[in-house]
Amino acid sequence: MLTTIRNHRVSMKRMHRCIHKDVTNPTSIRLSKRMAELGIASRREATRLLKEASQCQGSIQHLSEVIYLRGKPVLGGTAVKVPSDEEYIEVKSGRRDFSESEAPPVLRKFVPYQHRAWEEISGDTIILNKPVGFVSGQEEHQHVPAVRLLTKDNLYIGSEETLKKGDGLRFSRKKWTNLDSMTSSIPKRVRSSLSKEELNGEEGKGKATLSGYAPVGRLDINSTGLLVFSRAGVMARRLISPATTVEKEYIITVEPALGPSKLEIADGLSVLPKSTTDLSVLFREGNRLWNDTAFLRPAVKAEWLHVDKDAKWPRKMRLVIKQGRKRQVRRMARELLGLHVLKLERTSVGAIRLGDLPEGKWRSLRREEVQAIFADPLQKTRERRN
Repeated sequence: MLTTIRNHRVSMKRMHRCIHKDVTNPTSIRLSKRMAELGIASRREATRLLKEASQCQGSIQHLSEVIYLRGKPVLGGTAVKVPSDEEYIEVKSGRRDFSESEAPPVLRKFVPYQHRAWEEISGDTIILNKPVGFVSGQEEHQHVPAVRLLTKDNLYIGSEETLKKGDGLRFSRKKWTNLDSMTSSIPKRVRSSLSKEELNGEEGKGKATLSGYAPVGRLDINSTGLLVFSRAGVMARRLISPATTVEKEYIITVEPALGPSKLEIADGLSVLPKSTTDLSVLFREGNRLWNDTAFLRPAVKAEWLHVDKDAKWPRKMRLVIKQGRKRQVRRMARELLGLHVLKLERTSVGAIRLGDLPEGKWRSLRREEVQAIFADPLQKTRERRN
């Protein structure tokens, strides 16, 4: 009897496998694998998108990204298979007009993002010169999200052609938590340039801001400089995936640390190294931050700016690294050099430079910047391995 039950279970498992097997095409492979081969997304990312679409009960307009196969959204889950040479695969926003969903599907072969027409991808990625007092992520603890600055008024005058061409930039009025402008973390000099509507909002709403964009990477509340936003997943993965080696440049102002902070002591760090101006330790292999198991990548560049040997503190340093972990630069300064960071500004991410973009303003990425980001052959090799 037990043997019969076991045999029945084995046969049911085999039958379940056959349900998802494309018997008409012996060379069929999972859609997630084919997407990874084409460089559309990693297998893990594709699996996540397929799972989200299968659980939305057909309401894909609530999803930021949906996989389309031969012009139709894929709602069949992670087991969907396609021919090994399938090329009609796209990842598009699920937040589309209903009239568009009623139109007949348009079959388009997959074209690598960087090879698409500029009119199609222009405006997909923007950069903001983030001031102190704004968090890069979601609104929390009386802290204002940087997305609140992505208004039409804050579009840099040198990029106004972005709006004129109609690159699909959509603005919407979101409901924000009512913030107290006097107790907010935004510095007074920044608050004075913002209207009451932007700070508190009328009936909980502020000015219309760009919709559909997510921050790419992080920049903590006390830091300033280049913060990237994108609505293209492939661009975000190119910039912040652990497999990439995109260089990030920071200009930091430092002074000798007086000792471990209360938070560091509570975390078990009781002693900081003696303050030093010797930056050679940043180039060594095998550095690790306190209570962190992962090794740091050696710095690409580290140099003092406009100082003599006998210059007094505080001093200014230029640092270029290939990682972007939480509070990494500040912790490297304290735990490797014994220095406390007074000011931190990110000036570039790969080929994207802050340049003369004023504080609090934003602009779209230029064509040459997009092309340069995808020009690194080492990153392409890593993406194929995913």
